[in-house]
Amino acid sequence: MKKLFILTLFAIGGIIQAQNIQSNILLRHDNKPIDFPKVNAATLKEAVAIVIKSSDEKVKKIVEAQPQTISNILVAYDDLQYEINDLSMKIGLISSTYANEAIRNAAYEEDEKLSVYGSALGLNEPLYKAIKRFYSTNGSTLSKVQKKFLSEEIISFEKNGMKLSTVDRKPLEALNKKLIELGNAFDKNIAESKDSLVFNEIDVKGIDVETLNSWKRPNGKYVVYVNGPNRIKIGENADNSKTRKDFGLRYNNRAYPQNITVLDSLLYYRNVYANKLGFTSYAAYALADKMAAKPENVWTFENDLIKKLSPLVTDEVKTLKAFKNEVNPTESDTLYGWDFSYYSKKMLNTKYQLNKDKVKEYFEMNNTINGMFKVYETLLGIQIKPVTNMPVWDSKVKTFEIWSEGKKAGSFYLDLFPRPNKYTHFACFAISQYSKKGNVETLPVAALICNFPEGTANEPSLLPHEDVITMFHEFGHLVHRLLCHPAIASQSSSAVKRDFIEAPSQFLENWCWEYDALKIFAKHYKTGETLPKELFDKMKLTQLVNIGSQYISQVGFGLIDFAYEDKYEETKQKGTLQIFKEKMSLNQLPFNENNHMICSFGHLNGYGANYYGYLWSKVYAEDMFSIFKKNGVMDTATGIRYKKEILEKGGTVPETEMVEKFLGRKSNSDAFLESLGIKN
Repeated sequence: MKKLFILTLFAIGGIIQAQNIQSNILLRHDNKPIDFPKVNAATLKEAVAIVIKSSDEKVKKIVEAQPQTISNILVAYDDLQYEINDLSMKIGLISSTYANEAIRNAAYEEDEKLSVYGSALGLNEPLYKAIKRFYSTNGSTLSKVQKKFLSEEIISFEKNGMKLSTVDRKPLEALNKKLIELGNAFDKNIAESKDSLVFNEIDVKGIDVETLNSWKRPNGKYVVYVNGPNRIKIGENADNSKTRKDFGLRYNNRAYPQNITVLDSLLYYRNVYANKLGFTSYAAYALADKMAAKPENVWTFENDLIKKLSPLVTDEVKTLKAFKNEVNPTESDTLYGWDFSYYSKKMLNTKYQLNKDKVKEYFEMNNTINGMFKVYETLLGIQIKPVTNMPVWDSKVKTFEIWSEGKKAGSFYLDLFPRPNKYTHFACFAISQYSKKGNVETLPVAALICNFPEGTANEPSLLPHEDVITMFHEFGHLVHRLLCHPAIASQSSSAVKRDFIEAPSQFLENWCWEYDALKIFAKHYKTGETLPKELFDKMKLTQLVNIGSQYISQVGFGLIDFAYEDKYEETKQKGTLQIFKEKMSLNQLPFNENNHMICSFGHLNGYGANYYGYLWSKVYAEDMFSIFKKNGVMDTATGIRYKKEILEKGGTVPETEMVEKFLGRKSNSDAFLESLGIKN
């Protein structure tokens, strides 16, 4: 009787847990939209508790499975990963977008708890041995895709400490927890940074009337919040150099000084962690499963770019300095960082007769987004449909579905404007992963989190061409996420190597420089006139203006990140700020000692030792685009082939293999160098 009673309790417990999973709105997988307004701190805590408990049970079943099969090992392990990652995605969105402080703080806390749990699984010896035993025994009978999944998981286990003794592995759990805590603190300090500056009328001369009206207060002063759109507005237009300097420094000093301490601790513990795992640096650890493979390959790549770009930068700075002296002879002969955007814009207007403010008039935000959809639809053979039945976390968020080949592929949200405590840059946030169990499919969901300038009562949101490029880039990530439907959920688009993951989105930036694409949607916001070919030709003529300076900045950011992670002792000796200063000198402009931009450089957390990947990916992006230049940039047949062979593959095929199949040859850097105006 006692045994039966215990079994009955277990059965009741299982029913209760199943009911909790079904009732918790963050854990359902029924393709119904998440009711975001109903999410609260209790929802988050319950969801994490349920997933941790059910994950413990799944691990136990995998470890004890006899005989081992694809179903009780491979599929079960994929399902284990899926539940943890899927919830983590939702919590990440909530912590980055919600206005309610209590909910946001709970999201940070629960994300930390779930991340610590997930990291600990990477040190679970019985789980590792069960998977490795299955792979060793059954590897010859597995498909190529299945082999790739399990072999990469085994490498991940071993990279994270499974080759160490039990005693040597013990400190890794505490280090993992510390790194997660520090990473969360770094991101939270950036997101919650609040600042504003007060200017008088002379300070804001050069700013358009509509913007000034939105900043003006009853006392005649102008209050300007420190955010991305305002940084661009002031950096490009404020005639007063002190205004540009003061605002630029405030923007670059977000999360300073608190993140200096956090960053120093993060770098210290990463180095300790890597050393305990037998790696010479955190960079060596991070690259063990990347395309670049070894730190020396990254240093060679970046240093080669410095050699090729530096002469361009020298000429560009010289030209812009001469232009500054010509139009403002009473100002200092020195060209400062806060001068660059301002005089670049004036030079485009004067020397190239390209008025960037006139260009903006052809890119009203809503029309641009709808036009971008049309370009993607034509290019990839997909359909994008607005929907109204998806609850949102902010009233201004918009909702859509993507359809491919007559079937719904996934759903997405657009969160377009800045607001307090929101993620401060532009990014694609995954919300739900694709999964298929039997005949039941869970479709992927994602969101674009943006910070575009918001329109006023008299003028809509008009996007600079650079923001149009940013939108195309981030939407490229989203399309990659939604169109990838792998049989193994863990092989989604996010499973591609981190130094390739930017390629599909960078690739799509190219359409912002093609008239055949822009003429589809670039219409004047008042007259409806299509972007004139003459104006586009002027834009195209300026595409390479200051390209060296633009890319040397990316090299500099990559080197800051990589120096921190590969040369820790040098960083410790010199200090993080000194390393930052040295690498930023590549732009050949004076460095301001009050600039602490590394405190708000979020990639130093999420992209540790991987920022170089933006330019590494760009090489592949431009090479793939060369096929479209050959076949026609709006050629649907080529676009559908790209969708099938790159976007839909996700992490199921090695990156080099999928690119070479699409290209029909080995990849090279010729198209990349040509895009920079450099002859190889």
